[in-house]
Amino acid sequence: MFYMGIIISIKILMQPLLVESNIKNIMNKQLIHCKNDKFIKNSTILNITLFVLLCGLISFILFIKYKGKQNIADRINRENIKKKYILSKLQVFQKMKTNNYTNIPM
Repeated sequence: MFYMGIIISIKILMQPLLVESNIKNIMNKQLIHCKNDKFIKNSTILNITLFVLLCGLISFILFIKYKGKQNIADRINRENIKKKYILSKLQVFQKMKTNNYTNIPM
């Protein structure tokens, strides 16, 4: 057992180290820092984009909702047009009711 442990330790020690451990630690910390910076940048861009879209959506809804507001004169004019239309249709139906559909005398 002890002999196997020594052989494994020797194999680990015999492997060539291409980069010093100090450099590995520095690179790992730098990569973690870059990852955090990228996350912050992406989340900031996403937040700004969603905020602009939300403001645009609210503005569009409010524009559509309040666009149709009319002054009193326009509203009265529109109501008169509706009344005239309804009365004309009622007159047409009254005429149809009094007219005979066939030429058969009653």
